[in-house]
Amino acid sequence: MMDPPLGTSPIFNLSINDTFNASACEDVSELRIAFISIGSCLSILGCASNGILLFMFLSKTEKSYPFQTFLAFLDFMLCALYIHSFGLLSISVEYKIPFLYDFVMDTNVMSLVMSRVVQLSIPYTLIANSLEKLTMILGYDCESRFSLYVRIGIIMTLFGTMTALRLNCFKMFFIHVEPLCEYFHRKWLSSDAEEVIRWKDFEHNLTFVHTIFSFLLLLFCNIYVVYKLRTQHRRTRRQSTSPAQLFSSSSARNQAALEIREQQFKIKCATETTAVIISAYLVCNLCNFVLYIIENFKSEIILDGNGGFKPWYVISCDVGSNMFVFSSAVRIFIYYKYNREIKVLIKNTPLMRYARGDSGKKIDDDNLLKMERVDV
Repeated sequence: MMDPPLGTSPIFNLSINDTFNASACEDVSELRIAFISIGSCLSILGCASNGILLFMFLSKTEKSYPFQTFLAFLDFMLCALYIHSFGLLSISVEYKIPFLYDFVMDTNVMSLVMSRVVQLSIPYTLIANSLEKLTMILGYDCESRFSLYVRIGIIMTLFGTMTALRLNCFKMFFIHVEPLCEYFHRKWLSSDAEEVIRWKDFEHNLTFVHTIFSFLLLLFCNIYVVYKLRTQHRRTRRQSTSPAQLFSSSSARNQAALEIREQQFKIKCATETTAVIISAYLVCNLCNFVLYIIENFKSEIILDGNGGFKPWYVISCDVGSNMFVFSSAVRIFIYYKYNREIKVLIKNTPLMRYARGDSGKKIDDDNLLKMERVDV
């Protein structure tokens, strides 16, 4: 989640020996409460939608979806961590619940580390999913047991690497307790000045790679997927207009025309999916990257005279956090619109079948989606 969490004090150079800062004890503004409420509602929607995806992918299906399953898990965790770090803390402060306040604040460092691991893992999972689509387009077998083990190995390696890269946060951050503040404002997330300086270059490089390199790689992979689909489409059109095809039976010509329409639809959906994924990723990370630059190179413009954060910076962080949870919450709708197989799985969930009034009947893939044969 984007820093600072609810009720925090500056995380740049506050140490346990710093002098008392009265501004850290102030109540959260109503505007920020509104943003947190919006983010919490989005997070609840995200937990529900990604819980449905996890249920579908982990159930017995004809096809394995390891990368989509892992992505749904990451999206679920991102939304759950938002509720933990922002929603529950806001509730504990508003309704004066001591045990909930202590639980949230005492686990704030852990939730911060977990959220950074999740945010770091999501773009590379999207990249791995795009590469999987590319291998299927190129004709490689992605359904063998060996292929499944390879993809699971990639996921484990990816998650292990991202976790290792973010373990330094346990050294950088701690919970500062200020006994002079009112009980529900006496704890906040702070950072160790020496550790921040020690890890400064590492954090700069990691942020650059995570924001710039992963975006370019994701963009290239999706553009190449669209390019290969267009190449296949041109090849199919040439075959359909060959002399042999022109003098073939009407059923063969109809089959060729159907393949052309299917590939046109694939190109359309792949292009639109690329635009949606890239746009969402760019907006979220651009906001995060700009705030990171300001934090590290112009920190004086976001701090007030008492050493606290200026309201515009806090709200900007909340907007960025809400963008992340929104992009995670709407993933199921992207699948529903652009992925034929996952759309059928969604329609065949017990909840959707109950809503249609045919809980005992599953939708037939071919009859329902004759013109939606697309896997993106």
